[in-house]
Amino acid sequence: MDQNSLDLVIAGLGDQPLAYACFVLARLAQNKGLEVQILQPQSSACKELAHVRIAPKAIRNPIGEGQADILLGLEPADAVRALPFLKKDGIAVVNMPDGLTEEALSKAVPEVEQPLARLQACTLDRMDTLTMARRMGLPVAVVTILLGMLSKHLPFSSFDWRHAIGCSVPRKTFAGNIQAFMAGRGEAEEQPDPRCSLIDDADMTKKDDECSDITM
Repeated sequence: MDQNSLDLVIAGLGDQPLAYACFVLARLAQNKGLEVQILQPQSSACKELAHVRIAPKAIRNPIGEGQADILLGLEPADAVRALPFLKKDGIAVVNMPDGLTEEALSKAVPEVEQPLARLQACTLDRMDTLTMARRMGLPVAVVTILLGMLSKHLPFSSFDWRHAIGCSVPRKTFAGNIQAFMAGRGEAEEQPDPRCSLIDDADMTKKDDECSDITM
């Protein structure tokens, strides 16, 4: 993985959270002049899975096993099912309840032996994002917290992420989502970046037209 190329697999939590995560990543890439391809393989052990490929030129093929730079797991069971896509030196960023046991995860993923051990064997960045979101009074911001965690591993600035998020959520939820994003980064929100004034309602309404070439 470098500044201009990224293969990322996103797994779990249903169509809407999956689409939101994909859309933010697409905006992030397009704002940097990069091509993005989003694919949802039909034949997969994961119920909800998306392949996100970011590069200077469009890549039309899905990500093969052992090729993903990062696995973003919106919940642990599907993260385990998607592990075969991750490179040996790849990073798994996973929403995982505190105190999750091998026994409990094995019940959710009976087809995989020692699923928790498999997750812990890779480079793992984990957080109980659901509990954090509830504690913050933002229960719907679980995915945005995860995106904050993900941002620590990608070569894009905090402003780049804020802009992409701002163009992907309703105006009234922008402040809460930025709070959640910063919590995922492990940072307190600092003084607002003056460039964030560029993110206005008109900019947000253009998102569908600007991303019309994204295939899902």
